[in-house]
Amino acid sequence: MTQQPIELGICVTPEQAALVAADYDYLELALSTTLDPLVDDEAFAPTLASLMNLPLPARACNNFVNPRVRLVGPDVDWNLVETYISRGFRRAEALGIELIVFGSGGARMVPEGTSREEAWLQLVGFCQHCSDHAYPGLVIAIEPLNQGECNIINTYEEGVALAHEVDRPNVRVLADIYHFEVESESVDSIREGAEMLAHVHLADSGRLYPGSGSYPLRQWFALLHELGYGQRASVECNWGADFAAEARAAAEFLRPLARGEV
Repeated sequence: MTQQPIELGICVTPEQAALVAADYDYLELALSTTLDPLVDDEAFAPTLASLMNLPLPARACNNFVNPRVRLVGPDVDWNLVETYISRGFRRAEALGIELIVFGSGGARMVPEGTSREEAWLQLVGFCQHCSDHAYPGLVIAIEPLNQGECNIINTYEEGVALAHEVDRPNVRVLADIYHFEVESESVDSIREGAEMLAHVHLADSGRLYPGSGSYPLRQWFALLHELGYGQRASVECNWGADFAAEARAAAEFLRPLARGEV
């Protein structure tokens, strides 16, 4: 049976885009820095204009919320959060972004003195607010982060639980092989929460480029195809001295897996 190909993207800066244009299907940009919602629209206008001319379409964003914009605890400034979301979404819509990854470990870190229950409710409220203010076609994907990066929402199972409580059709969950490996989480968590899977991040041993290590990437793609996942997967990793060569090698390794040749 012919598998539906999974689109391959790569997390890059705009300056790196030309180096990967021949090997990937789309770009994933960092919203907090590349679209920088802390900068007002007038000052950001020249940057936005330049982003319109990238050599590959930008279809996703990660690094949603700047750590300076607190989402959890007693010091949340909801006026700032509202401004940040509004600017970020306007810029993302202008670029044709279809998915925004909500990892943002610094922004969602639970401070001392705030209970997990209170923090959870604040995250539910934030995700619902994002959902209600999203433009048509935008999906927010909650990213579980390992405990070394954040102290709440550390597993895919927890991400699915949060998405269910948010209860909005445009709020789903991301699966990142790196965080799965660090947390020793079974890939079967994806199977059990398949209805919520909206996006995938890829890396390899040591969080280096796919194909360079021993992460079970073939198993991952086999499961994604088994589940009928036909959306996108982005390389998000640490790069060595030759970014272009490693990015090309990663694409060459991943492309057959994305086609279902596992």
